[in-house]
Amino acid sequence: MFNTKAYSARSASSPLASTTIPRRDPTPRDVQIEILFCGICHSDLHQVRNEMAKHAGSFDFILDTIAADHNINAYLNLLAHDATLTLVGAPEKPLEVSAFRVLMGRRSLAGSLIGGIDETKEMLDYCGEHNITADVEVIPIQKVNEAYERLARSDVTYRFCIDMVSLKSEDPA
Repeated sequence: MFNTKAYSARSASSPLASTTIPRRDPTPRDVQIEILFCGICHSDLHQVRNEMAKHAGSFDFILDTIAADHNINAYLNLLAHDATLTLVGAPEKPLEVSAFRVLMGRRSLAGSLIGGIDETKEMLDYCGEHNITADVEVIPIQKVNEAYERLARSDVTYRFCIDMVSLKSEDPA
């Protein structure tokens, strides 16, 4: 086991704060990667503030990238009638899905591989050929609460992107 630095909120009304998460050691079948940048979006804000009830039934599509055990039913509840949640994260254990949440809203649960190296290269080549870029506002992790407040005020021109190098200099709580 080893500890990974992270930020989390202890409650819906508390700010995000530095913490550590225990992780199992990688096995010979695992790949350990270093994440250099991490985006922040409105759905993160809703999740942290326990809003994902205020927004129940309001999303047409949710892309679930979580590769850890989590309550998928909370996300299914956010879907509108005839909407879809697509899994691209692969949790180690099976997720418990409430059939009722899928059936009553005629919601769809789908899955997709995000693509291998060839698909990723093809997508990046296409973006390069067509001058498709992403405009982001890069922030250090220490400004994550300020970013969340700006998201709540809709004071964001571009997507926030955390420079994860700033997490390495953070002392855990």
